[in-house]
Amino acid sequence: MAEDATVEDIVEMRSGVSRVFEEIVEQRRTTAGVYVSPESSLQCDAVLACVRVKAESLASLPLNIYRRLPGGGKEIAEDLPLQQILAHQPNGWMTSFEFRELLHSWVLLWGNAYALIKSGRRGAVNELIPLHPSRMEVKRLENGRLRYYYREPNRPVPVEYSQDEIFHIRWLSQDGVTGYVATTLSRDAIALARAMELHSSAFFGNQARSGAVIETDQPHKPEALQRFRQQWEDMHRGPEKAYKTAVLPHGMHLKEFKSSNSEDELLAMRRFSVESVARAMRVPVYMIGDLTKSSYSSVEQQGRDFVTFSLMPDLRRWESAIRRDLIVEDQTYFASFDVTALMAGDYQARSEWARTMFNLGVLSVNEIRASEGMNPIEGGDRRFVQVNMQLLDAFTQENPTGQPAPQQPAGPQEPQPEDSERSAASIIFRQALRRLAATEADGILERRNKPAKLKSWLESVAERIKVELGDAAESIGIDIDSFAENWLSESNELLLECHRSGKPYEEVLASWTNRANLSGD
Repeated sequence: MAEDATVEDIVEMRSGVSRVFEEIVEQRRTTAGVYVSPESSLQCDAVLACVRVKAESLASLPLNIYRRLPGGGKEIAEDLPLQQILAHQPNGWMTSFEFRELLHSWVLLWGNAYALIKSGRRGAVNELIPLHPSRMEVKRLENGRLRYYYREPNRPVPVEYSQDEIFHIRWLSQDGVTGYVATTLSRDAIALARAMELHSSAFFGNQARSGAVIETDQPHKPEALQRFRQQWEDMHRGPEKAYKTAVLPHGMHLKEFKSSNSEDELLAMRRFSVESVARAMRVPVYMIGDLTKSSYSSVEQQGRDFVTFSLMPDLRRWESAIRRDLIVEDQTYFASFDVTALMAGDYQARSEWARTMFNLGVLSVNEIRASEGMNPIEGGDRRFVQVNMQLLDAFTQENPTGQPAPQQPAGPQEPQPEDSERSAASIIFRQALRRLAATEADGILERRNKPAKLKSWLESVAERIKVELGDAAESIGIDIDSFAENWLSESNELLLECHRSGKPYEEVLASWTNRANLSGD
């Protein structure tokens, strides 16, 4: 009854918040007789171990924002505020490890993870605030965009957010909008594992016996029998009270049921239930403590398989969500996890790989030292290549030995023109401006039939441009006050032309964010 009351309290507290939570409430009782929900499933040690392995592994990997170089290759965009947010501190109280561990545990348990994108002085993404998935409801609008409704604990009316204000990571989905709740799809496997744990606890909590009957030759009052049973349990129940001497009243006899867990194959059932949970969570069983089918020679390969087949899909899920929700200039920037340390192998394999890469001129000494966590050395950036091989075309009648012709001393090098890559401040300015333009477009659709509210909305967006884009505009020499006024004037002209021509608002607003592609950058 206490368990039922607890569940009902949770249901009442979160009623009407989410289709996901309603699904859990309706199907919380399993065939095994155990309640399974995203929170209660963590009481199963196999589920807890799987969630910890995947969430902690993902959170421990380096996550960086890279800039594509014009001639190929990449470099970490240290000057981009989003790099500092994702790699170090997403908000004022959480580290990057804590943030990613929390959000990925929500993905594993709830099938969805949400974070509020707060803009500020650093641009369109100033902070990422986690939002619990049990309080979120997602709807798809007629124009194809998503709308998020989040119910705060102390507010009766949910807060509405546009698609550009939410960082959303979703698991396997039926509708492409909200992910399945993983713990409900595998609730029977989780319930079986949890039931086996409860059964084992009850077995050892009752003197490791399956039960006993005390028979009497004489009639007794029910109250006396109930009192005697309570005294018996107080004296003998529990592992620390096992094998105590029992003294029975006259006419009473103890009769035990002969049953053992070896006959019931308890250990085999528990091992099977752990394997079922690990299979559902896509985690190798050896990583959650079951080494029955593993050996020292195979653990290394199993670790690589874990990265390739279990962890890599989660990493790609994160990288794609970051590109969609947080990065606007996705032709220039991209997010990527570094899995080099997990795939490095043993020292012998790593040394052989480093020797091969060095001999081919692919890596320098300092790059090899950096992969091992060592500091660079002087002169270690130079690359070498073996020259004992020649092209087949080099062997001719005039040059039967294939020796290259002597090189003439090189003259002074002409200075190369500087690359015309756009400054980071310009990129930050356009990113923030595009996100504000998308927010402005959503607001115009909602207020298109209310002229007074529409005018007020356009003016408020112009004020936000002055506040949030001020620092970036100053860095690239833009007068933010004049820019905001011109933006407001252009918005009014576009809407007026739309009204005169009779075009649908949706057609005009479809390219509204293209206005952030400023000429001259």
